[in-house]
Amino acid sequence: MNTRYEVRLHRIGRWWALDIPALAIHSQCRTLDEAEDVARNAITDAVGIPSGLIDLDLLVPEMAWLLQGIAEARRRRAAAAAEEERTVADAVRALVEDLCVSQGDACRLLGVSPDEVARLTPARRSVDPRPRHSDPVPSANSGSPTRGFRGSGGTRALSGYQRPRPALPRGSFDGS
Repeated sequence: MNTRYEVRLHRIGRWWALDIPALAIHSQCRTLDEAEDVARNAITDAVGIPSGLIDLDLLVPEMAWLLQGIAEARRRRAAAAAEEERTVADAVRALVEDLCVSQGDACRLLGVSPDEVARLTPARRSVDPRPRHSDPVPSANSGSPTRGFRGSGGTRALSGYQRPRPALPRGSFDGS
């Protein structure tokens, strides 16, 4: 189990003073980046606990008023983000399930990505209880496998055949 220690930091000129009240340890460092390592090493030397089992609460009391405002703003932002997530999830469900709007149109209406809409859309159960396969299906004519797949609608060969398109009258789209 990890042991938690409070480390109080005080700015003294260009240095940071570290105080660990629980162990009456005092040290110093040049930057806040160094503070955690210095505190861990001091605690490890004093108590003999491996540094991996030490949790630290780094506090800067003289700047607490400023840091508390930032922490509060971040809590409010997280709460707003959670509320937005719930609201978007409810809107996606209503659009896709109740109003039968496509996922693409739901993306456009809500201003979210297709991945987000797909993540928020409940999984639908297939009407056809048979499992879907994407393995090659043997051709009925030759007995050898052809390129194709088996879906809920049976077998469709990908032989390269394309249905002929109907011819359009010339000039029908350019106004002549």
